Amino acid sequence: MGKGLSKKNMQPEHSCNLREVVLNAKPPSTGKKQVAIDQVIQQIEHLPTLPQVVMRVLSMAESPKISAIELSKALDQSLASKVLKLANSAFYGGRGQKISNLHHAIMMIGFESVKEIILTTSFFHTLHDARDVQSLRPLWEHSLECALIAKRLAWIYRYDSLDEAYLSGLTHDIGRLVIQQYFLDQFEEIEEKKKSGRDWLEAEKEVLEMTHAEIGGKVAERWGFPANLIDVITHHHDCSWTQNPTMGKILHYADRFTFGELDFPAMLESFTKEGMNPPSTWDSTDLASVEQILKEEAEKARSMFRFATGKNS
Repeated sequence: MGKGLSKKNMQPEHSCNLREVVLNAKPPSTGKKQVAIDQVIQQIEHLPTLPQVVMRVLSMAESPKISAIELSKALDQSLASKVLKLANSAFYGGRGQKISNLHHAIMMIGFESVKEIILTTSFFHTLHDARDVQSLRPLWEHSLECALIAKRLAWIYRYDSLDEAYLSGLTHDIGRLVIQQYFLDQFEEIEEKKKSGRDWLEAEKEVLEMTHAEIGGKVAERWGFPANLIDVITHHHDCSWTQNPTMGKILHYADRFTFGELDFPAMLESFTKEGMNPPSTWDSTDLASVEQILKEEAEKARSMFRFATGKNS
């Protein structure tokens, strides 16, 4: 799956049931597969937890009474360094005089960007393996871009938690990361099946008896995510949400847009078919501006990756 798909594949559609048969299929169980799935569950149980600073700082940033000074005091040294670096970057307009005051940096880039830094950096450093940063880079950048797109879509469709949208996009493919980092043999077997034309999710089912989405849902549960986010992550391909269909649709189409499966007009039409519409006061000029903003998020995702990893290229 990737960029440059045909016009036919760009057409709007009700995609939520396209892989239902694959995802609901129960391949014959074998001893080998049962060992694999048991290993997945065991590995999830041993995954590190997200830093407590994440929830504490996000909670503070949600308060309308919190000041930049108070928020700056809550950041640890690593996060504070990331905020300062981002405030001084050309991407955020940092030019001329260097910003060295943390609460000034927070005021300059805004609380929303600070929360993105907190989530992205903490998530990355919880799970990354320094040896595999470059091999995992496409997956990390896709997750970051999907997070930014989901947050924008949540704003367009008036969803009440932009942070939830961002977090769902950032973590929706955590199952892919678990497979690629912790189950290299199975990952390579899945890749071989994909090269031979096998559906991606079907290949995961055959090798592990679980898809990356199902694994991701179990990781989210392990981390104590709320039930609606676990549901959204688990079903971001099959769309069988029971907790939060609105957030599920936002994540599903953000994922497809980021992969290049839908262009902007087709995505808007897909949302319309789902009964979701942008503000009625928007005209074609407004929509064109939004489309441009979504395209710019790809560059922002690359910048966020560089700041999260400390890489400059």
